[in-house]
Amino acid sequence: MGLVRKLRIIYTGGTIGGRQDSESGVIDEDIKRKEFMDLLFEKYPLLKDDLKRENIAVDSRTPVKEFSENMIPSDWKVLANSIHEAIDDGIDSIVIAHGTDTMCYTSAALSFMLQGIEIPVIITGSNFPLEKERTDAKTNMHDAIRLSFDKRFKGIFLVFSGIENRPSDIHLGCRVRKVKFYDNCFESVNVKKIGKVEKKFIFIENLQLFNQVIKLNEQKSYQLKSKEDRIKNIYIDDKISFFKVYPGFNPELINYVIENEKTKGIILELYNSGTGCIRSRYSLLKSLENAKSKDIPVFVTSQHKGSVIMDTYITSKKLREVGAIPLKDLITEAAIPKLMWVLGQTDSKKKVTELMLTNLCGEMEVQ
Repeated sequence: MGLVRKLRIIYTGGTIGGRQDSESGVIDEDIKRKEFMDLLFEKYPLLKDDLKRENIAVDSRTPVKEFSENMIPSDWKVLANSIHEAIDDGIDSIVIAHGTDTMCYTSAALSFMLQGIEIPVIITGSNFPLEKERTDAKTNMHDAIRLSFDKRFKGIFLVFSGIENRPSDIHLGCRVRKVKFYDNCFESVNVKKIGKVEKKFIFIENLQLFNQVIKLNEQKSYQLKSKEDRIKNIYIDDKISFFKVYPGFNPELINYVIENEKTKGIILELYNSGTGCIRSRYSLLKSLENAKSKDIPVFVTSQHKGSVIMDTYITSKKLREVGAIPLKDLITEAAIPKLMWVLGQTDSKKKVTELMLTNLCGEMEVQ
């Protein structure tokens, strides 16, 4: 029969395992791990047959069980540690079933915490609970499992169809955003998606990005890390603050978190042209000067798509002069967990800035 391959499904709760009230339609709880696995194979016997035919042994874990809107940074550490344990157990592939609202934050966080990992970690979820008749959970789970046994893939990827029996898109874990509530609700931002899973076939469409990611991953020597290195690598510091500018944004909010919240780093989402207000009491300049004087880095992302360009307008130039640091085309959903991870690795502002501007796992453009 050949060598048995080991798959671990990490179930974290969310819509995919939710229970929907028949009268109100509200999803207000989720099922237990064993119930999830039993229901998955009951609803999708074809998947069970495929696994048996491919000689794949499946087990499952639930290190965290929350609706994704309730996921917090410490849960990312628990998940990362569970993945470490899976590797120590000789697991060949991992699929994480996760709620969709914060799935892209989790996938980005794991991308930084598990650099150099030598097996695929595939994250998926669903728009409708597995228990519903016409759910996308079956397609999403089956495609995620298929991808998890493609030996070309090493690292963190998000797979999602959102529509029953439609091809699933493959996104890099640190380049993806949830853009709507329904259908195929995830989109690769500032890059083309990695590819798609269509029935039994896996197509790589963005070969340049894929090759770059695999090369970056291979340079990290995950297998050589000691247990102490692993513990450090999953450490994060969530003492950061995030602000999105808008007409009338009060910059005193920035001063407040600097003085009262022990903030170690700030992410500021500016307008797409890399600008922000420098007029009258709404001017960002004094707040950024305050952050700079206290050695707190302020990193800048864009509100939608594209790279942050801060050399076109005088307002942008003035913001840069007082310490604003543009993060190229790094999306906010990746910038937030990246800054938490970076602050967990070093106390040096110089090193923090250097790491934030370094392409670690394909999250930003290479210049």
